Amino acid sequence: MKIAKDKVVAGVDLGGTNISVGILDCDGTVVGRCKRKTKASDGREVVVRRIVEAVWRAMDDAKRDPSLLLGVGVGAPSAVDVSKGLVIKAGNLGWENVPLREILEKEFRLPVALDNDVNVAVWGEAQLGAARGKKNVLAVWVGTGVGGGLLLGGKLWRGPFHTAGEIGHVVLFPGGQPGFMTVEDICSRTGVVNALRRLLPMYPDSVLHDLLRDRAADGKGDEEGSISSAMIAKAYERNDELAQKVVNQSADLLGLAIANLVTVLAIDTVIIGGGLAESLGKPYVTRVRKQFERVVFPSVCRACEVCGSDLNDLAGVLGAGMLIAAS
Repeated sequence: MKIAKDKVVAGVDLGGTNISVGILDCDGTVVGRCKRKTKASDGREVVVRRIVEAVWRAMDDAKRDPSLLLGVGVGAPSAVDVSKGLVIKAGNLGWENVPLREILEKEFRLPVALDNDVNVAVWGEAQLGAARGKKNVLAVWVGTGVGGGLLLGGKLWRGPFHTAGEIGHVVLFPGGQPGFMTVEDICSRTGVVNALRRLLPMYPDSVLHDLLRDRAADGKGDEEGSISSAMIAKAYERNDELAQKVVNQSADLLGLAIANLVTVLAIDTVIIGGGLAESLGKPYVTRVRKQFERVVFPSVCRACEVCGSDLNDLAGVLGAGMLIAAS
């Protein structure tokens, strides 16, 4: 499918917390947006209804007639059987074996393309972002969890089990305690927050105490409330000893895991994105790259480009839209 000059496609980034929708024109420009809460606990039917509502609201924002919409691309937080349009298991949605493509095609009466959320993100970066023109790319998205996607020979590589690229589940410490074994356990925002929480009482001078008190004073939680990506980034920027210790350890271990995959695959580009990585910015990506260079083998693989996302939180939306445009 090519996007005709007066037509548009919709890209949907379906997350456990938010549904983000963008309307793309023939140049891949986002001309309309809508963001809604997912509310997965309300059930699948509610989530589907919110996806549909968000797409039409984004069309309103784009000031486009509904008849101009050619199709809808969706990135879902799950392994996806693309041939069947099946969400195999999305833990943060509580879904298992959900035929989402068929459900949405009945709702929209339009073609729907469905894939894993990080596959969609790497497709977006390859078409419009940091990996434009690259044929062999690993995307590593560091947020609540750690997801991965692979582009090999210019095509998305999912593997026969639909799970290729899942770097978050690579085991770093086989003999580790439960919850301290995998890349996701340690390097995700959840893992970083767990470590900060555990160590915070031993660092009474950490600026995180002040940030948590400020958050409570603003009515956004008590002093024991959640530590956000923005708070972690602020403490890291201020050279807070605790934040530096925890973030640097997680970055080093992520660099190690990336180096292992590049050693096996000999790919030339790695894109790092996701909410935590975006908040921490260039210093975080630089730290990951330095560890990557220390351990990757052979030395020629150090030429692999390790960089941050160009598209940031739009990667999934743009990739989903470009996915339906290419179908």
